[in-house]
Amino acid sequence: MKLDTFLHSCLILALSHSTGAVDPLVDLGYSKYRGRVVGDGTSQWLGIRYAAPPLGQLRFAAPQNPPEKMEVQDASKFGSICLPKDPTDWTMRPNPRFTPAEDCLFLNVFAPSSATTESKLPVMLFIQGGGFGSNSNANYNGSDLAREGNMVVVSINYRVGPYGFLQSREVEKGGSLNNGMKDQIKALEWVRDNIEKFGGDPEHVVLNGDSAGASSIVILLVSPVMRYSKLFIGAISESASEPALRTMAQGQEQYNCLLNATGCYYSTNSLTCLRSLNATKLQTTNCRFNPHIDDDIIPDTTFRQFEKGEYKRVPTIFGSCTDEGTKYAPQNADTIEDANAFFLNQCPSLSNSSLQWLDKAYINQSAPVFPNSGRLWRQASNAIGDFRSHCVDNFYQSILARDGQPTWSYRYGVLDADQEARGFGAYHTIELYAVWGPTNTDGNPPKSYNSTNAGIVPVVRSYWTSFIRHLDPNVGRKEGCPVWEKWEDGERLLFVTNGTKMERMGDEQKRRCEVLGADDEGAGAGAA
Repeated sequence: MKLDTFLHSCLILALSHSTGAVDPLVDLGYSKYRGRVVGDGTSQWLGIRYAAPPLGQLRFAAPQNPPEKMEVQDASKFGSICLPKDPTDWTMRPNPRFTPAEDCLFLNVFAPSSATTESKLPVMLFIQGGGFGSNSNANYNGSDLAREGNMVVVSINYRVGPYGFLQSREVEKGGSLNNGMKDQIKALEWVRDNIEKFGGDPEHVVLNGDSAGASSIVILLVSPVMRYSKLFIGAISESASEPALRTMAQGQEQYNCLLNATGCYYSTNSLTCLRSLNATKLQTTNCRFNPHIDDDIIPDTTFRQFEKGEYKRVPTIFGSCTDEGTKYAPQNADTIEDANAFFLNQCPSLSNSSLQWLDKAYINQSAPVFPNSGRLWRQASNAIGDFRSHCVDNFYQSILARDGQPTWSYRYGVLDADQEARGFGAYHTIELYAVWGPTNTDGNPPKSYNSTNAGIVPVVRSYWTSFIRHLDPNVGRKEGCPVWEKWEDGERLLFVTNGTKMERMGDEQKRRCEVLGADDEGAGAGAA
């Protein structure tokens, strides 16, 4: 080796030691995890246990501390994701990105390779969606976000379906309620206790979630156990709905449904019976499980708690996609009867007057007809998009503005020629391809995100990373992008390729939202 090459190598080694960059082998006290330096400026630690395996007696129990493991754990591969409620769920099909299992309480950390234990970088904690019945956004690659935002990215799994949200007097007595939400809180506590070891700042954690993950964020905002905690200081909610929170009586019905489905109905101890079964025997297509009212995490609906001002005061971003309802409404909806049956399935308590109003406001309006689709598909889609997402955002942000809280709103309307031709448009959570990057998500983005719509990725990501770093989307926005004004009375940022701009929610949509949010005559946005 030449002398100058040798000295250069020694200098690099000395500099790396002096800066104290985080080593791939991280000691968490209960275990040591060996991650890897990717080579793109980031390091990854995948499949870290943040709680004990929820097996045996810990099935239907609150998450417990992870067990101590003396040997070094491999953190170069993702851990299993949580089993979905439905055996036909898409995550049950073979997929190279993940494997579902009951032992699933893992998280992943992505950080700049230059980070040290003294860096105190901002932290983004991502809560994935899936309708509380699936881990639908599992194992996304956060390296680009970590590098470009100079921050630490954490993604988590949490229990769903009966594993996370079983509700009954038997569960309350012999287990724990709302365990999927408690998993999320356990992950936040893990971040508080451990993220400095990866270069993160435990006092600067910002939540980011989509769909059910966004609804989870709203629950965390109003939960009494979180309202005055210091576990997070900001939140980005992508396509939230008001969760359909069941009462104990309603939860008991679904518990009995599961007992019938599993053959445990006549057992002398039904909970013991359910715990004795193979995990996949708990999967069902007919029974439903969601976050629910309890005396601890969720004492009341999120709408009522917001109205009363009982929520955590932090800066927020709320938003949704233009065509939120196209992936929800039945594509074969061809008659008013089809549309009304869909509305009743979404909200069984709808009155005849509410159905008549929905028909007048949405179904009897003109809309394009698309190939292989019913004549009223898009009308039904527009209705569900409003009362699942657009009007929900409007409600929460009107309250936040009323209370003087900084909040920013967006509508994601990026046009993809193929999706437009098929009628799906800017569908539910499509903005994930822009936030994370099209190659870092589920591997199946619209083709335009790698060509004509590639330019939207740095635009969206710059606003997101700016908010995570500064609690303001404008400080670090991409040069030339418009100032994102705070929500006061319908102001929102419209994301479109080569034309992102501010707009106001239209008066007609605002009027529809006022009716949908009404307690008596409206369709009931929260019931969806």
